[in-house]
Amino acid sequence: MKFDIDKEEAEIAFKKALRKTRFNFFDRENRKIKEFSVVEKENQLSNKIYLGVKEVPVVKIVGTVEKAQDFDKDFNPLREESKGRWSSVYIKYLESGSLPPVILYKVREEYYVYDGNHRISVAKNLNFHSIEAEVYEFFSQNNEEIDKLSRERFSFEKESGLSNIECSKVENYKELREEVRKFLNLYFLGEENFEKAIVWYQRVFTPIVSILISNFKNLENENNGDIFVEYLKYKNTYKLGNKYQRGYTNTLIDYLNRNKILLLKDLKTDINLDSFLIDDFRKLYYIDKIIFYTDDTKGKIKAIREYSKKQFRRETLIIGEIALFNLVNDIPGFIIGMQRWFEQVYNFYKEEIILKSKQLNLTLDGLNLEEIVEDCIRYSRYYRKKEDKLLTKKELIYSYILDIYLPIFIMFQENELEKNRNKQYLKISQSYLYYTRYGGLDNLREFIEKNIVNKEEYKIGDFTLSKNIKLDYNLDKELESYWSLKDYGGTQNYETIYRLKEYIKFLNIKTLEEINKKFKEDIEKLIKNREILIQYNNSRVLNVVKGKWEQYTFIDYYGTLV
Repeated sequence: MKFDIDKEEAEIAFKKALRKTRFNFFDRENRKIKEFSVVEKENQLSNKIYLGVKEVPVVKIVGTVEKAQDFDKDFNPLREESKGRWSSVYIKYLESGSLPPVILYKVREEYYVYDGNHRISVAKNLNFHSIEAEVYEFFSQNNEEIDKLSRERFSFEKESGLSNIECSKVENYKELREEVRKFLNLYFLGEENFEKAIVWYQRVFTPIVSILISNFKNLENENNGDIFVEYLKYKNTYKLGNKYQRGYTNTLIDYLNRNKILLLKDLKTDINLDSFLIDDFRKLYYIDKIIFYTDDTKGKIKAIREYSKKQFRRETLIIGEIALFNLVNDIPGFIIGMQRWFEQVYNFYKEEIILKSKQLNLTLDGLNLEEIVEDCIRYSRYYRKKEDKLLTKKELIYSYILDIYLPIFIMFQENELEKNRNKQYLKISQSYLYYTRYGGLDNLREFIEKNIVNKEEYKIGDFTLSKNIKLDYNLDKELESYWSLKDYGGTQNYETIYRLKEYIKFLNIKTLEEINKKFKEDIEKLIKNREILIQYNNSRVLNVVKGKWEQYTFIDYYGTLV
């Protein structure tokens, strides 16, 4: 019964396809399909090379090797005699949901069917976007620009193993080849192994092209290779800042802002930053960090990963702790010191957190113990800077438990917080450490109480902790004296307040009227400067990419300048 239905549907589809050619009876010459033999003769084709199995866009399949009398240029059937074979292919597609691979000959950017003409006809009439095919490429002995491009593309694909990059110019493939070489040399410590070019394609090329197309709609129909090379030319001539600031992340953000600076809203450029694009930016940010580490730092990171079987969020922080441990204990080599640090310090922190949690009847459910320990290590760095003294490992872990661990758990219990506990824990801890870094004196409990705005949500910046309470940096009292700043977005950043206070001390301005007048004069001059607005927006977007939760305003940027 089902076969009869499929057969009937196939025959109806064939009649529709056949009818298209009948409607174009008087336009037969223009409807003729391209023949491979004609193209072969005109272009003096030679050097047939097997490219393997590829997904080929159906729109690029324009001709046939042997069946020119059976199909028009859109692969609609011309003869009634094709009905049996055509319907059979159609029915097999209905049964399996796919078509077997065809065999195609590629000439320049066009494809000709050697085997599978009926499958292509069915695919085109079913509006397939692409089809799987075994592909053989032919090269012309002519020396026209398009032939040079075809040879250069083949050379690039063969060398890199990347077959999804399209360029319209020979020099663009040369630019890409040099870019891949430079990347591999930096990323793999001098190893220019083109077999690893897929790393560059996945972590650099694809994110950058995705970000650019999402922000400039006019690029949607451009070749992906051309889009990337246009950005790459800008990156390679970028002269501002240090070598890190000339990496992928900073230069791409600057490239976007300079092209969007005329479209400002509340001093902000209209850059598309949805969650997927932020992830793309973070891939680039991670790559930049790795590329610009020294060889010594890369070697130490590799040693830590191999020994600990884990990747820390802040690997340079761990390197610093091991270096300090070696210095205090007079250990000469990094590897030996690293092993002892993990055995004597890192594992001690883990064991003590587990032990104290049991003693205090605190459940670790929903928490990542490894990340809690890393947070404790981060706390030790802040503590040393604040108190200007070293603690023993026992003093440190007990101080961390009393200052951070226990107060957050009490808050969790009081508000019955069960979801996303690990993320919430780290966000609260890190926000508090940031607060103390810039002069905050309250303990964590007082910090939380002061920043509770209402009982609707619990929030730090734009990070929601639960539906019960809202916690947000509450700097309104700090800003009461600096009323002129509110006209430009104000700030919810303790670091900015700290810097502005230092600026006031430096200028030795006494009255609030004079202070606010000075702020206003400074800011009005700055916002008239195109370059300043670009740099502000660069900092704003980079803040999002880094995952900082403060809303970065123009006042925050002003704070960095003063």
